[in-house]
Amino acid sequence: MDAGTRLASEMWDDWTTAPVGSGAAAPDEIRGLIDGLSKARENDEEVVFSSVRLWVFRRLKTLWEEWEVSKPYEFASLLSIPPTMKGRVHIRLPRQILESLEAEPPPRSTAWLKGLWGSCGSLYLPRTGYYLCFRVPSCSTEGRAAHILASRGFSIGRRRVQGSYEITMRDQQQIVDMLAGFNMFKTTLILEEKAIFRELRNKANKLVNCDASNIRKSLEASARQIEIARYALASPSYRSMPPAWRALISARLANPSITLEELGRILSPPVSKSTVKYRWKKIADSLETP
Repeated sequence: MDAGTRLASEMWDDWTTAPVGSGAAAPDEIRGLIDGLSKARENDEEVVFSSVRLWVFRRLKTLWEEWEVSKPYEFASLLSIPPTMKGRVHIRLPRQILESLEAEPPPRSTAWLKGLWGSCGSLYLPRTGYYLCFRVPSCSTEGRAAHILASRGFSIGRRRVQGSYEITMRDQQQIVDMLAGFNMFKTTLILEEKAIFRELRNKANKLVNCDASNIRKSLEASARQIEIARYALASPSYRSMPPAWRALISARLANPSITLEELGRILSPPVSKSTVKYRWKKIADSLETP
């Protein structure tokens, strides 16, 4: 299983099973979760919300059991689940529950952000970079989330997309920091693992590209030297060349694919790479090369 598939399979389980904080954490997270859901319909007694994300309702059930106000209402009786377990799940929330949530000051807690991200957030791992987004259904909720994230030092982007409001984050370390704040430690470990893998892959690619470039340059230099050597052999001035030059010409023709450094080592006496380069230049300068 690659890191992207592993992330998709574990991320929402990580979110769903994370510990519920103390105090106002449960109602704050419930409110954030509801703020990210699509509103299907409403009347004087209740509001119906829906989502295709089954994990949202798993988490909501856990939070429901932690909040005193919701305990008189049996959670299962509020749900409408498709028989095939596919498609949209609907939940009917009594006005009394919603009024209790709205009676509190607008939440600015990590719990609210966590609930919001679970109901309308996504995380993608393209070939390069990282992409986390909140796709929020209302302008006011988007504004509150953007303000909280920006006040905590997160770099975000904001845009309107197909009737919803999108907040984006692309910095890998900031994404990890935010998810760690949600107690999603399995997910953060996968992201860290992915970051290390990408760094190693990029370094390996650079080394391969560097090696390929060096090999190409070496082959081009060898081809040029063989051309010079053959021209030198046919030149009347060959016999008058210094013995070291003639030895270099013979060595290259006998070893067309070796590097300059290797060529220097097989000469007698051995010479450095820079000496080999210097001698080829002198040979080329002495000839009327094609």
